[in-house]
Amino acid sequence: MLLWMVFLNGLHISVSHGPGLNFGDDYEVVRPVRLHSINKRQAENYRPQKVKYALTVGGQPVEMDLERNNELLTKNYSETHYLENGTAVTTTPENIDHCYYRGKIVGDSESEASISICDGLSGLGYVLVSELCGFECVVLPLGQIGFFQISTTGPRTWSRSAAGDPLSGQSIVFDQKFVELYLVADNREYLRMGKDISKLRTRMLKVVNFVSMVYKPLQTVVTLVGLEIWTDSDKIVITSDSEKSLNNFKNWRNNNLLNKKHDSAHLISGIDFDGDTVGLAYVGALCTGYSVGVVQDYTDPSAAIGATLAHELGHNLGMSHDTSACECSGDSCIMEPSINLPRTFSSCSRSFYEKFLLDKSVHCLLNKPDFQTLVSQRQQFAVCGNGFLEEGEQCDCGSVKECTNRCCNASTCMFSEGSQCADGECCDDCKILGRSHECRSTKDECDLAEYCDGVSAICPEDVFTVNGAPCDNGQGFCYNGQCPQRASQCTKMFGPGATEAHSGCYNQNTKGTYYGFCKRPASDQYIPCQTQDILCGKLFCQGGNASPNYGRMVTVGDCKATSYDDFTKDFGQVDTGTVCGDGKVCSDNECVDLETAYRNTNCSAKCPGHAVCNHRSQCQCEPGWMPPNCDTKDGEFTPISTGVIVGICIAVFLVLLGIIAGILFFICKKRQVPVSPITHTKPYLTQKPVQASPTLAVKEKPKGVRRQQNYTAVSQIRKRQGVSPEQQQQQQRQRQRQR
Repeated sequence: MLLWMVFLNGLHISVSHGPGLNFGDDYEVVRPVRLHSINKRQAENYRPQKVKYALTVGGQPVEMDLERNNELLTKNYSETHYLENGTAVTTTPENIDHCYYRGKIVGDSESEASISICDGLSGLGYVLVSELCGFECVVLPLGQIGFFQISTTGPRTWSRSAAGDPLSGQSIVFDQKFVELYLVADNREYLRMGKDISKLRTRMLKVVNFVSMVYKPLQTVVTLVGLEIWTDSDKIVITSDSEKSLNNFKNWRNNNLLNKKHDSAHLISGIDFDGDTVGLAYVGALCTGYSVGVVQDYTDPSAAIGATLAHELGHNLGMSHDTSACECSGDSCIMEPSINLPRTFSSCSRSFYEKFLLDKSVHCLLNKPDFQTLVSQRQQFAVCGNGFLEEGEQCDCGSVKECTNRCCNASTCMFSEGSQCADGECCDDCKILGRSHECRSTKDECDLAEYCDGVSAICPEDVFTVNGAPCDNGQGFCYNGQCPQRASQCTKMFGPGATEAHSGCYNQNTKGTYYGFCKRPASDQYIPCQTQDILCGKLFCQGGNASPNYGRMVTVGDCKATSYDDFTKDFGQVDTGTVCGDGKVCSDNECVDLETAYRNTNCSAKCPGHAVCNHRSQCQCEPGWMPPNCDTKDGEFTPISTGVIVGICIAVFLVLLGIIAGILFFICKKRQVPVSPITHTKPYLTQKPVQASPTLAVKEKPKGVRRQQNYTAVSQIRKRQGVSPEQQQQQQRQRQRQR
């Protein structure tokens, strides 16, 4: 299918071209027609929840089915600008025109659309990209859009011990994730928008709406939590050197922006970076002090800037550049080093993202923002078919055409007849699973299994073994589902081969320097460790890679450590819960006994009946016992482990039986005495050798050899009876004499 871009520019066709964007003479004028008719109830709202547009592109009708992006802004969204005297003014605008939509091209399940209807129709879809569209639209082939260079900067990998250990299991890959994005527009960008804050805001929202569209298939919601505009002057030195600008912005962000909740911050600049570079970001740095990027606003269509921002954010999420080996569903993909206007991620990008989620600590991605205020201001009623479970709905599987869930009635958003549920870990075949059905198995010795309660279709909250329980053969103590140890922390920091340094290194923690301390309440304040706490301060390692996976290398003799500019993101400290003595663990950088750390001594002993304590010091019933007192057996409970054990036993028995049979066969073959070997082997010995592959020679044996083996087997059976051929002849002569 020929892809087209649509640039819509009001009632006339005069387009101001950005660098590298040349329309030429090959274009077409089209007129979008709004198909959606709003009812009275919807008219009371600022913008309709759903809308449709139709237009003709290349002689073919195109219909867009759009839905308002209610996840574009968060409840605590704020804007900051500066007065002429440098005073910062922060507000929470309440009059934002929420006119940003996402959707699809009707009849094309693979399509995506990112559209704004603020001033007519503008945005990007599978067959169109439009900008400031009102009545007429300019259409041109996709291939006429210029290509630009996208760059990255190292380090390539990041770890984050202080933020927590990697999330275990595959669930994080399929769970909904949320990236809270903060944008900063520099003074050049402000001037480029004619010193119009409202115009600049509209452009940034269009950009983020595009980013939100391309990340949606990755089960990742990108939402804007804040916008800062440097209206008076730039707060950092921004030059055409993109790497220096990125480093300056990173330092500014860590010193000035951390009080505003966000996961990643990106600078949108009006400067022209050196060469073809239009973006730069750190790779795999989300949830760290390096979760930043810089983007050049180099052209008019906001979708093009959105593609660059999506690319740089992809680097923060662990994605590297695409290569020729990557599979891409479109003409170009988001993570290609030189891109035009892509809309999808390649197979490589998805693999990189999945690896990042499984290897890194990405707890910040699981914090769901509050969208309620924004939705309630614009939308006062539930909309069946939008894919969101809203008040008054039992389920919402999308439109009637999209819905594939037979448990849900797409027309009413209620359960289908006879159904008790539509989805969830405890929902099977439209029925809620019985209590004590395991819905989340244990991951390790520091985890507890979760079981359905027979009432809800949702698996109960994930909980862990009580903090302080021994783990790893007594080498550590469980803490929030992990078994923290200094050796494993060194491996994360310096790679394979790294281990904990000798105990003498930890004496550095009594000095109160940037490479040896226990607490750091401010950027330039290092509080030394007390002697008894030195194992809970800076982590010291030996071996492994020459450079750490994050931070700057610090060496004191043969002791390796790391240092950081951002005191709130210092990942070089020993993890909380790490053993620091006999029956003691690190807590708030102090070495204390288990009771002081967790306040849960004999917690399980205090629980009633057959109950155990979890990491929150709460009692929960053991499998097979019913709440609230955990003293009544659950008649529906069937231990899953029983069947597993039986299966394992059978498998082991069969394997052992096969091994014994193989040994006996080998012994028999070694002891065989063939009576007539020439008869069975001569044809094969005298044949002309045939060039054959080793695989065929192994898989296929000559029939004569099989006959020899059968014959030998019979001979071996006779030997087991203890009668040789000579003895058989002697016995036969004796019987003849007796006759």
